[in-house]
Amino acid sequence: MRIFIVLLAAVWLGFAAPAAAQDSAGQARRLELAERYLEITQGENLRKSISAYFEETFAKSDMPADQRDWLTLNMAAAFDKAMQATFADLTDDVAELFSEPELEAMIAFYDTPLGRSITEKSFEFGIRLETVMTPHLTEAFTQLGEKFCAQFECEASEETASKFGL
Repeated sequence: MRIFIVLLAAVWLGFAAPAAAQDSAGQARRLELAERYLEITQGENLRKSISAYFEETFAKSDMPADQRDWLTLNMAAAFDKAMQATFADLTDDVAELFSEPELEAMIAFYDTPLGRSITEKSFEFGIRLETVMTPHLTEAFTQLGEKFCAQFECEASEETASKFGL
């Protein structure tokens, strides 16, 4: 009986090792594709969009030109550094979320002129979305805070705002 169990275990390990190696190779491939996808969709074009955004934003201010230039340069660099760290942290998530064929298809699309155009416009859309959404979220969370205080007898104060992450 022991020999049977040992043989069964050896056969199982014989099949499990190649499967594990294939899974490991598949994961490595997805990580490679995830990095490529993030670079195509969030790389150089995003850096250009961010710089243009800060240039436009600070150009509208009343501050002296040297301060505007300094802020534009340094805000873009700080934002880029934060985004690079964010995307490095997200690489595993992208590899886990999307299959290899999905990643390959997204890379194939976003590496075309049409895909690059959509990527460039997505940043601008995100800014517009945030601008339009902010007053609606402020109103919704204010009303939610008021309802919360009516239900639980609290003051609409900083304490309540902190409960809602505001």
